[in-house]
Amino acid sequence: MKAFAGIIFVIFHVQCISAFVIERLDGESELVSVAVLFRHGDKTPTTSFPNDPYFDLSYWPLGRGQLTNKGKKRHFDLGKWFRNRYSTFLPEEYSVKDIYVRSTDVDRTLMSAAANLAGLYPPKNSQIWNKILPWQPIPIHTIPTEEDQVLYMDSKCPKFTKLYDEAYSSEFFMNINKQYADFYKEVSNFTGWDITDVHFFAQLQSALYVYENYNSSYLPSWADSLDQDKLNYLAGLNYARYTFTRELKRLGVGPFFDNLFTRFDSVVNSTADSRKFLMLSAHESTVASVLNSMGVFDYRAPAFASCLIWELRKSTNGVFYINLFYKKNSTDAVDILEVKSCGLNCAYDNYKSILKPITIDMATWKDECKLVE
Repeated sequence: MKAFAGIIFVIFHVQCISAFVIERLDGESELVSVAVLFRHGDKTPTTSFPNDPYFDLSYWPLGRGQLTNKGKKRHFDLGKWFRNRYSTFLPEEYSVKDIYVRSTDVDRTLMSAAANLAGLYPPKNSQIWNKILPWQPIPIHTIPTEEDQVLYMDSKCPKFTKLYDEAYSSEFFMNINKQYADFYKEVSNFTGWDITDVHFFAQLQSALYVYENYNSSYLPSWADSLDQDKLNYLAGLNYARYTFTRELKRLGVGPFFDNLFTRFDSVVNSTADSRKFLMLSAHESTVASVLNSMGVFDYRAPAFASCLIWELRKSTNGVFYINLFYKKNSTDAVDILEVKSCGLNCAYDNYKSILKPITIDMATWKDECKLVE
């Protein structure tokens, strides 16, 4: 896997730092806003391979792509983790002035957000409305999938599609197909596919990951014999291909960053809508695309309930800066991500400047994509 190691070395630098170091770094500043983007929790399978006997709906009474009880628990626990991490920042009692929640219009992401909020905001004091039910409804906003370029990112932009097709047929991906031809053949024999490109591996990795977490007896006998590094890398390439070039990043993820910066700018400028906490519930493809657009994707499909965290802080001399964290799994550990030349305590204006070439507002996006209201 020399090629894999080389790519990772070039495109990203991640530094893991313990909690006490984070406290020391941030001790002389004020936390003023937080944005989180997470993947939904554990789900039933949405796709699998032809030779899979367990993809039959008789094994999945919930239906395809639905949040499981384990997924609900995972997000409930993440909500409690947020409550603990931001105990001195986010009031215990829910207020519309403090938090805005947005999800893609998909059952599992909407339910993940609801489970997360149940852990973050158990009712307190006057908000207790049922003594035997420690839960309260909190609004979760969404828009139709076909309109959601901020979170769903399934672009309806003809320009994006053309650039994507060009990138996918580029020399890089052609060489990948040649380099891993033997692995393609091996996995084809196991799965029943005729594998020709990397998108098959994202489907396979997703199915095996679902089974591993739901019922490991559903895993095929050959799963352990697969080269996991190759499988994970090729699946990761599938997620990275949506943001393979700068222009793909701009058209694919640009509206996300514009939305994020609009929210943070409202806090910096103390405008009317300057809520403390922005919660975004989406998919592994969303998280991977955002990571890759910032140059910090590790070519591993984001895990269930994995979470990107932006913390906007204000120093004692009035300067705003960003720290970016990645919570990869259900443990308490977080990584600090360093975006290009901007490391820890990255000046907010500098962070925006770094990402400006791939940031685009929706009006410009629609114009460039020739979309008419």
